[in-house]
Amino acid sequence: MVILKMKFRVYCPECGKNYEPQLRPPRCVCGKPLSSTTDWQALDIDPSKRGMFRYFQALPLVDEDLSMGEGWTPLIPALGRDNLFFKLEFLCPTGSFKDRGAVMVVADAVNACCDSVVIDSSGNAGASVAAYSARARIKAYVVVPKGTSEGKKKQIAAFGAEVIEVPGGRSEAAKKAMGMAEKFFYASHVWNPLFIEGTKTVAFEIWEQLGEMAPDAVLSPAGNGTMLLGLYKGFKELMQRGLARRMPKIFAVQSERCNPLYSAFYKQGKRIGKTLAEGIAVAEPPRLNEMLSAVRSTGGGVLTVSEEEIASEQSRLAKEEGLLVEPTAAVAPAAEALLREMGLLDSKDLVVVPLTGSGMKKPPE
Repeated sequence: MVILKMKFRVYCPECGKNYEPQLRPPRCVCGKPLSSTTDWQALDIDPSKRGMFRYFQALPLVDEDLSMGEGWTPLIPALGRDNLFFKLEFLCPTGSFKDRGAVMVVADAVNACCDSVVIDSSGNAGASVAAYSARARIKAYVVVPKGTSEGKKKQIAAFGAEVIEVPGGRSEAAKKAMGMAEKFFYASHVWNPLFIEGTKTVAFEIWEQLGEMAPDAVLSPAGNGTMLLGLYKGFKELMQRGLARRMPKIFAVQSERCNPLYSAFYKQGKRIGKTLAEGIAVAEPPRLNEMLSAVRSTGGGVLTVSEEEIASEQSRLAKEEGLLVEPTAAVAPAAEALLREMGLLDSKDLVVVPLTGSGMKKPPE
């Protein structure tokens, strides 16, 4: 059964226009993505509930029938380190953190009585939406850019979704899906605000697993920004209610070959090219301004890493830490030592890095 909380507000962060939660369009009339707030008061944690739904009081929409236990992933220290922790998001049911948002977005589609959804994705979000759509008995159409990993396309198709491959990159896939959204529910991990309501639970879990304490900093790979913005939203909500005493610095990490956020942060020309980190190969992220605000307001920053550093860190995590992640998930940990060398992080700062996707989808070469 889907439960939609009454104190749930949907609005445009760019122009300020408000929308009725159940009657909102896929995007604001000004063309920007919509955001949301849930007016929760107490974080009454219920450990008897599955995964992230232990925080059901802080979520705008709950459909536990759809849940596969997404969330409540382990937080483990890096070997030989007491100031670096990895959040094992690749252990979510479909192998990525996107399950947190997908369960919310598909529940949103169920609440709207829709029988089909469409999403554009480089793989992980599409697989997540396909899996939860299968549980909801909803037909899913997943638009992917040409060159998407075969393993990810096969995973999507295995859930009964129709995979639609289009020439070009993520922007072309997004345009195709937006056009299809005239007929189908747009289950976008970028445009649907409920997705970030789901990913904010990563911050809640980090806080709880550290003994109800926020870390000094969190590092996130950044493409469309659904992990980065979820972390920011979650920790901000904890701060606003006096549950966390500090806001972690948020550092976004991109590939040198595809760096629109980095270039906007430093106001320089951007590079848009093919990268091993296909999950963050986004040329024009719709929530770019929101990401910039999150990074700047927390005192964080934006870094880039090379293809060689991404591949090396993916291999190192597997061989030295026993953690098999895809290249996109290796981007943020590859930047951790660099941040400390640059003095942007103190040697004693407690840092958490979510490892966002499984290496079973794209193992080291």
